[in-house]
Amino acid sequence: MDEKTTGSWLIHHTQRLQRAEYLPGYDRIYIAGKAGILLSAISADKASELSRERVNALATASKITPLELPGLLTKLQERELIDQTANGVSVLGVTTQAATLMHTARLFAISDPTPIENAALALAEAASQAPLDYNEALQIGDEHKLTKTLAQQAISESSDVGFVDVESLSGGQQLFFNGNLFRRDNTEKIKRVLDSLGSADQRLLNDATTQLQQRGCIEVTEIRRMLGDALFEKIMSVGLFDINVVSNPQEETGFVTLPSAFSKFSTSTVDDAFDLAKAFVSSITYGMTKSPSHRGRIDFVAALIRTLIRGEPIGPVPAIAQDYRILEVKGVVQVKDGAKNGRKGPMMWLLKREVGELALQVIMQGDASEQSLDALPSAAVSRYRGPEENQQIVRKKQVKESPTVTNDILRVLRTTGAR
Repeated sequence: MDEKTTGSWLIHHTQRLQRAEYLPGYDRIYIAGKAGILLSAISADKASELSRERVNALATASKITPLELPGLLTKLQERELIDQTANGVSVLGVTTQAATLMHTARLFAISDPTPIENAALALAEAASQAPLDYNEALQIGDEHKLTKTLAQQAISESSDVGFVDVESLSGGQQLFFNGNLFRRDNTEKIKRVLDSLGSADQRLLNDATTQLQQRGCIEVTEIRRMLGDALFEKIMSVGLFDINVVSNPQEETGFVTLPSAFSKFSTSTVDDAFDLAKAFVSSITYGMTKSPSHRGRIDFVAALIRTLIRGEPIGPVPAIAQDYRILEVKGVVQVKDGAKNGRKGPMMWLLKREVGELALQVIMQGDASEQSLDALPSAAVSRYRGPEENQQIVRKKQVKESPTVTNDILRVLRTTGAR
C-alpha cells in the first residue's frame, strides 16, 4: 500500500477502535490515527497559527481527550509538523488531506508497529477489493509472519471491532469484506451485483443508480421507496450505496450518495478519508433547500463554492453562524463577524480548499437541486454521521433479522474473479 492508502486505513481503524471497548495490541494504530485526526482538524490551506483555545475546541470535536492531546501534539512537533508556543500552535506546511494521510502513515511506520497491526491494515485493504474467504485471510497473516494462532486472533479481532465485516455462509464458511468495497472503480462490481439479482430487482436497482447519478444525492426514504425494504437492506448492508446522516436537536435525516462520487484522484477511501466533503455537501445542500432568503438561502451553489475555493469569504448573513457549525468543528471553515457591501454579520472562509473542490465536483456531476434534497432538516445541522458508521448500523440490523440476506451478493463478488 502507498502512504495515503495506509493513512486512510489508520484513520478508519482508529475510528473503529474509538467506538469499541479497549482492545490491547493496536495502540500504535490508535495513536497514529488520533494524531492524523488531530492534524486534519488543525491544518488549513496555508500555514496557520491557532490559539490554545481553538486547538482544544477542535480536539474535543474530534473526540480527543484532554489527557490525549498533549502527547499527540508532542508527536506532531517531533515530526516538525507543528510548532508549539505558550499562546498556541502553528501548523507547518500541512495543507492537504493527502499530506495528512501520508504523515499519519509515517508516524505509524516509525512507531515500531507489530506484525498483527500491519496484518490488520492489510486485511482491510484486501477485503475492500473483493470479499475474502477464511483461508485467504489467514494467508495475509502468514505474509506478515504471524503464527496461525496469531493470524486467527487478528481475523477474529478485526471482525469483532469492525476493521472488516464478516458474513457467515452455509457449511460454516465465512466471507470478509468492508464498507469500502464499492469506493474504487466499481463498474464491474456493480455489474456482478446486478447479475446476482432477479430481473425485477435488477430493474429497481438500475433505476435507483441512474437517479443518483443524475441528482447527486437523494433522501433515504425515497430510495427505500424505490427499492422496497428487502432490496434496500441488502444493498445498504454491503455498502453499494452510502447513507449520510445529518442531525440537529429536532430531527435526524439521511440521504444517499454513490460511494465513488467522492473520488477525485484515486478512491474516496483516500480522497475523503475524513468524510469532510460529505459533511460539506450535506451542509451546503441544507442551505440550498431550507434556509429562507433573509437568513442566507443559497440560490447559486456552484458560484458560492467557487467563491470559497478562491479564498474569498461569503456573507454576511445570519445563517452562516448557525447552519455550518459541523464544518466549523471539523476545521473545514472559519466563521467570524465581518463586513461586505455595507452589511455586517457572520462571514465564512474555507480553510480546506480541496474539500470544497471535491464537494463542488459531486454537486456539479449530480444535479443536487432543490428537489433532490427537499427533506433535509429545517433547523441548523449540528451533527454529521458518515457512511461507514451508518453501514455498521444497517448490518447489525440485517444480521439480526436475516443472516443470509446478502450472501448472494457477496458470493458473486467473491467467485467471479478480478478484483
